[in-house]
Amino acid sequence: MQIHTDVFDIADRLKEIDPNYTLHYNFHSKKFELRGKKGELQLVFPYDKMDARMVELARKTRIERSREFIREMDLYNLKLTEQREREATEIATENLKEIAGKHYATKGKRYY
Repeated sequence: MQIHTDVFDIADRLKEIDPNYTLHYNFHSKKFELRGKKGELQLVFPYDKMDARMVELARKTRIERSREFIREMDLYNLKLTEQREREATEIATENLKEIAGKHYATKGKRYY
């Protein structure tokens, strides 16, 4: 079902980005969709309600911004990978310290 008007003027604001954009609601998937010139699906919005995030996401994902968008995703993924590696190293270090502490605390053993 195409949405022509809404309280927050989301449909009109999407048309400001591209006059061919139309906003639809898919009753089967219960998702809002952005469609292009010939009705082709451009974007499925991950939001349950219509709000300004839709306009922002439509701008952000435009083909003209694709290189910048991909760069942002790559940078985010790199930071996430580095964070996970740090966390894994910290856990491994703590486990090693615990094992070593138990080993060296055993009575009667000298290691020097």
